[in-house]
Amino acid sequence: MISRTLTKMMVALAIAFVTILQPVRAAVNPDEGMWLANLVRQLNFDYLHQLGLKLSADEIYNTENPSLKDAIVQMTNSGSGFCTGELVSQNGLLFTNHHCGYDAIASVSSTEHNYLDDGFWAKSYSEELPIPGLGIRILQNAFDVTDSIVPKLEGLDMAARRAKVSEIEARLVSRYAQNGLEAELKAMFYGNQYFIYVYQIFNDVRLVGTPPSSVGKFGGDTDNWMWPRHTGDFSIFRVYADQDNNPAEYSANNKPYTPKKFLTISLDGYKEGDFTMIMGYPGSTERYLTSYGMTEVINESNPAQIAVFETVTDVMKADMDKSEAVRIQLASDYASLMNALKLWETQIDGMKRMDAEAIKKDFEKTFMQWAKAQGASTEEKYKEMFNNFQKQYATLSTANTEFYLKIYSVVLMPSGNFALSLNDIENLFGDEKPSAEERQAIIDGVAAAGDEMWKTYVYDTEIKKLAALLTMLHNKLPAESQPQVITDILAKTKGATAEEKFMTWSKSAFAKSVFTSPEKLDAYLKAPNEKKLKKDPLYDFYIQLYIDAQSAGSVFRAANGEINRLEREYVGGVLKQQNGKFIYPDANFTLRLTYGTVQDYNARDAVFYHWQTNLNGIMEKRDNTDEEFMVPDKLYELWKNKDYGRYADKNGTVPVCFISDNDITGGNSGSPIMNGKGELLGLAFDGNYEGTPGDYIFDPAMNRTISVDIRYVLFIIDKYAGAQNLISELKIAK
Repeated sequence: MISRTLTKMMVALAIAFVTILQPVRAAVNPDEGMWLANLVRQLNFDYLHQLGLKLSADEIYNTENPSLKDAIVQMTNSGSGFCTGELVSQNGLLFTNHHCGYDAIASVSSTEHNYLDDGFWAKSYSEELPIPGLGIRILQNAFDVTDSIVPKLEGLDMAARRAKVSEIEARLVSRYAQNGLEAELKAMFYGNQYFIYVYQIFNDVRLVGTPPSSVGKFGGDTDNWMWPRHTGDFSIFRVYADQDNNPAEYSANNKPYTPKKFLTISLDGYKEGDFTMIMGYPGSTERYLTSYGMTEVINESNPAQIAVFETVTDVMKADMDKSEAVRIQLASDYASLMNALKLWETQIDGMKRMDAEAIKKDFEKTFMQWAKAQGASTEEKYKEMFNNFQKQYATLSTANTEFYLKIYSVVLMPSGNFALSLNDIENLFGDEKPSAEERQAIIDGVAAAGDEMWKTYVYDTEIKKLAALLTMLHNKLPAESQPQVITDILAKTKGATAEEKFMTWSKSAFAKSVFTSPEKLDAYLKAPNEKKLKKDPLYDFYIQLYIDAQSAGSVFRAANGEINRLEREYVGGVLKQQNGKFIYPDANFTLRLTYGTVQDYNARDAVFYHWQTNLNGIMEKRDNTDEEFMVPDKLYELWKNKDYGRYADKNGTVPVCFISDNDITGGNSGSPIMNGKGELLGLAFDGNYEGTPGDYIFDPAMNRTISVDIRYVLFIIDKYAGAQNLISELKIAK
């Protein structure tokens, strides 16, 4: 899938190596780009109208009158953005992907009410399920504040620069965050430009409908990032507001939100070459990566992360297969981890296939030719810059594999994340004793972290994961980088092999620890004890491994910080090279527009992929002995009887998915893909295997967006679920 949410700590640790846009491609492929929606007027609308767009710039983005931007929302989890959705009715109905709603669906599922497996369809407002923490935000306005920031940063070192930006940000955010709105400062082009974005926030969002996973996740991990695809990747929510249609926290008295704008749905479909447009919140691209950075990703970063994620998911899958309760509890985290794992694996394959390093080197050669033409001083400046890039990446490569292996071995473990929060307890035992109020706040904070941990914590699975990670670290790290805690375990634990010793130690550590069950944690928090905490084997292990990781991380962060400085210098040069030409910055969870057309592609020698799949393909893949390819009996009967209603195309079957050459990435999941009139054709949910290097380099011949056809979505809602109450809300173009 295009987007999966990991834990907050994992997201914080997903340190993206800075990257470089390929502006030289613009002349070859004018449709490449995740364009800032607030600057849409700078696009070539004559060209867009030739492609098939029927709308004006004001109909797409307008702060004075309703426009498409008002129907596009960013999904948030406890305030953090993670996916895109679109409003599709005057009663606040919202479509997004099934995988975007997966956490929410899992959170209200149980063995008694297994909405993941069985689906869920509310037939009235009263049946809709509140989802704590789930929200949306809608962009109200955006302002270019570059001139208020960049001149004040000249001559500052990195630390002073960050401090000055934070100071200015606080002032600007307070200025624009008025009347219940929230504001956010976003850097573009690595700090060469800055914008303020102003949002309206809604925190009462309720689950309305979801197909069973056999529809919404059909194909599972086997089909993830692949084409052809037959996944009904959608879920339905509703946004609620107070009696005056203003944002409000959850209340039984809230009413469905009436949006300024919602999308009309088209059942007319599309054909090859038809114009398509996507608006959404892409999270992160790295198209400003140098050739040195590309080498590092292929040989260091991705392989290290793959090793840890693979170790953890293998253990999780084995236990999930044995227990329905475990499967439900771990389903969301497992899907997130598997999505990241497959992406990193396919990126390596794709970058090697297209020789991404050579492409980057070609651009750097072109860039230096421009620099030389500017004069000797400019040429020398950028020659020194590239030498520094090479030096910093050499330093980075000695530390990043060790850092990733060690740090992820802590934060991918619910118990590891919690151990870091337990460190707060030590504040109770210092020389300066906290007040009674402060003491209780610390205890309550740790208890809350425990409540969060138990959601994805399975005792036996956690033991197996830790033992497997210890084995992986021991096998992957050279002797000089082995953590001392692992050396100690091997020296002091009985067993014929290292693997046996790690399992024996893990079982013992979990048995003795004070935070491996709710009961033991509650008992400890009633009478916190410093000696008991410091003797806790699991706590000691995680803290020591974390500290060990930070020693490698300090080298990692120093090199990465210098690379960021160099990238700002590089991108500044690229902007000068482009001489005022309108180009797009890397994705950063701001509202973007991307346009393209419905397109097939040739994947490799003798392998051609058509641009559309249909319901017949689901039945060809159907295998009810394989959980990834099960087909519900009712869906099979609808297909067998050709009971398609108004959702069949001219070929007499229901379209399921289609591909286009729109430029998207993670965060775009759930984004509407629209026709030239701005009518909804489907929901974008994935990219293709051959296009996975797209976070670094966009290849117009290979990069494809995979979307679920809106006709399949409505077919499932109407004919499969019988939820005519939802169909009646929608505005369907005649």
